[in-house]
Amino acid sequence: MQRRTALLLAALSVASSIEAPRSRTTALRAAAAPKTNSLPAVAAGGALDAGLAKRLEVGAVFALWYALNVYYNVLNKKVLKVVKLPWLVATAQLAVGGLYSLGVWAAGLRAGPADLGAAVKAALPIAAAHGAGQAATVVSLGAGAVSSTHVIKALEPLFSAAVNAGVNGEVLPLGVYASLLPVIGGVGGAVATDLSFNPLSFAAAMASNLCFAFRAVCSKNAMRAPGSVLAALGAPSLFGVVTLGALLLVAPVALALELPGLSAAVAGVASPGLAASLACSGLFHYLNNEVMYLALARVHPVTLAVGNTLKRVVVILAALVVFQEPMNLATAVGTAVAIAGVLLYSVLKQKLA
Repeated sequence: MQRRTALLLAALSVASSIEAPRSRTTALRAAAAPKTNSLPAVAAGGALDAGLAKRLEVGAVFALWYALNVYYNVLNKKVLKVVKLPWLVATAQLAVGGLYSLGVWAAGLRAGPADLGAAVKAALPIAAAHGAGQAATVVSLGAGAVSSTHVIKALEPLFSAAVNAGVNGEVLPLGVYASLLPVIGGVGGAVATDLSFNPLSFAAAMASNLCFAFRAVCSKNAMRAPGSVLAALGAPSLFGVVTLGALLLVAPVALALELPGLSAAVAGVASPGLAASLACSGLFHYLNNEVMYLALARVHPVTLAVGNTLKRVVVILAALVVFQEPMNLATAVGTAVAIAGVLLYSVLKQKLA
């Protein structure tokens, strides 16, 4: 586990290093370039090399993004199989993410908020949605199959569209909404025929969809608000502030709900790597979002939407392989229809909205 963690962190370090300002590199190259006219063949070869390098760079970032997400889901499920305390697990994962953010800011690797207390206070509505969504997701993953949870979470665009229309009054073209029908039908068919269906897992996954929809809309509004404390932060630092706020809100609830049963839950548990797995799951969950921002900086939003859809497919397939989760043909077809609908919605939203 430690070796795999080290490899993933090393890969993240390489991906993050790509964020260095490119303008300086471009200027140095221009200064060092010969003043004579380059041959067309040389110019074409240079353009080809640059294009290949960019594709390899994007591929590496996407591969790291997928790996972090798969590792998070696998580790999270393994921890929940041993310790059936989803609220405390979610709290521990938020704590790891919060500590990571504080460490990055303290080391000067990223500009943090000038007044952390004021930033966290301003972000509390977003933090409440994020904390509740994270807790609900972990509850769903603990109660049911990982693949089932991610099929249900394919409905998140539906919730986002509804919340955005209700909060901001933004109405999308009819064709975009129509593309959600396959998602609804596919998820409905998959759930109806799911051999591992669990009512608690289903309800928690639906609740997480609603919470994350509010988180997305509120975050977007906060970043746009002129003069806002949060508007001055970049997206990664805003996520760090939101994570800290979510920790402050979720921790008391988790302690009240599950602390009394902690001793009984861990009694007799012979799993020396449990603490490390829990810490890694929290770190991978946070870094997954970090790498997503790296991906967004390099590709068109439509490409990112396609990548996010494929990521969900990868997670579902990984869960089926690692945990041997059952899935019959009808459920597989419903899942495929839902995933295809999400892809169609993402593309149409970027093209028509």
